[in-house]
Amino acid sequence: MASPWEDSIRKSKQLTICPGAGIANSSWAAILPEAVKDFNALSAANKLGVTFVQSSTPPDPSGPAGADVLFEAASGTVKFVSFGTNFSLTVDGLALIGHTRQVKTVFGTVEKIAKAFIFVPATPQGGSGKNKREVGPGVKLVMAVHEMIHACGLTNADHGTDDVFFGSPQLRMGSKAADDKIEASSTAIMPPTVMSAATAKLIQSVW
Repeated sequence: MASPWEDSIRKSKQLTICPGAGIANSSWAAILPEAVKDFNALSAANKLGVTFVQSSTPPDPSGPAGADVLFEAASGTVKFVSFGTNFSLTVDGLALIGHTRQVKTVFGTVEKIAKAFIFVPATPQGGSGKNKREVGPGVKLVMAVHEMIHACGLTNADHGTDDVFFGSPQLRMGSKAADDKIEASSTAIMPPTVMSAATAKLIQSVW
């Protein structure tokens, strides 16, 4: 079920997002700024009420300072600290799905999101045998925007069926990486990314 961010961030109508240390020398370095542009275009078209702004200051492990969202590439066990609490999760570095951990705190009597940590697979791959290779930038863009929607407050229970927030991505490998696509339905083959009215409504409900 979708959750709201804490009030001051929600009222600002924006989330700051910072690339993690593992992004700089990876193929994801060029994806994040494109994903920010893509999400913000979807936001404008669907009146979502929130946009992303890229930051160079990572989330402070001890409190609310720093970026609201961390965007990191990972493979294996990931550990991080937020508001003085230790967290860990496991990321399949070859998969076509990422993981977003929402960190919540209690404001008054209501639990709200205070930070979000996105972990995308370091080298997502498709195909098999001699044809196995890393997927192209278009697929990574779709993956990044999907996780940014989670960072906005949506959970796996909110996954759609025919848009960028599809829970079970199907890869359509092209003859070259630049032609790779993600299929959510016969009418949602991305990129370009597609956002359904249902997903837009959920984001609007918490912003």
